[in-house]
Amino acid sequence: MKDKLAKDRTDKFFRCFIASALLITELSFQLWCGLTGVWTAEYNLPFHLCSIATIICSVMLYKNSYGIYRVAYFWGLGGAMPAVLTPDLSGYNYPHYVFFKFFILHGLIIVSVIYMTFVHSYKLRFKDFINAFIYTNILALITIPVNIITGGNYLFLCRKPDALTLLDYLGPWPWYIIPMELVVFVMFFMLYLPFAVKDIMGEEKVHIQD
Repeated sequence: MKDKLAKDRTDKFFRCFIASALLITELSFQLWCGLTGVWTAEYNLPFHLCSIATIICSVMLYKNSYGIYRVAYFWGLGGAMPAVLTPDLSGYNYPHYVFFKFFILHGLIIVSVIYMTFVHSYKLRFKDFINAFIYTNILALITIPVNIITGGNYLFLCRKPDALTLLDYLGPWPWYIIPMELVVFVMFFMLYLPFAVKDIMGEEKVHIQD
């Protein structure tokens, strides 16, 4: 009983630590933008995929929520990993604060999802992959009027990012949005694939034992 309580306390500490680090990092960026006079509704509202992932990953960690995990896994890894591989730093290169904030925040998003996957052994089903794709499209529909009102480019629905990304190979705006849908679908499926393989391997072991 004592070992279980100690394990639970340790787990709660790490979950709260990662969640707090996520929120503090994001809030510090918002504060920096405000103090330096560069905060704008065009860029700083929480409609970037990684901004949304920051919020839902924090809630997932604080509440130890499997329900939120089923979306946070796809939005967290699907948003943070491409961002790290093709960073759009808006000219704020090393050793600027924004450079460190960018990689720390995206790294924490990835860590939060990996932590819940391996420490809590959370699993995903095929329907979770489909639902995450549907929710992403609903988010895009919500984001369109936000972009129109603010003049922003949340979810890159209005133009390509300044940095070189996969979108540069998908054609001009707005036609790249169609293949971008396919890219998101394939990426989410690839993220789901390890769970599918694990389930198949588990079923094979059961049949062998039978």
